Amino acid sequence: MDVQALIGWNVSRLRKKAELSQEELALRVEVVAQTYISNLEAGKCNPTAVTLYLIARALSVNVSELFATDGVPLTLTEGPVKIRSGRSGKKTI
Repeated sequence: MDVQALIGWNVSRLRKKAELSQEELALRVEVVAQTYISNLEAGKCNPTAVTLYLIARALSVNVSELFATDGVPLTLTEGPVKIRSGRSGKKTI
């Protein structure tokens, strides 16, 4: 399971459902830029718990919805958990 890609997919889905642009979401979160939202939605970020909380609050959803798997492409939920760690690439556990 690619957790970062799963979170990104859900942020994108929920943002679009709320009819917000990436810039508007970033402004609501207050501590991130539009580029962070873009990278997050692309599965390139490993957000902290605080950032996840702020994003969920900005989207008016529970944090658990950022980890939802209903309707998510199987490529994001199958297999072992993948972790991206800095410049060294992916680690699988």
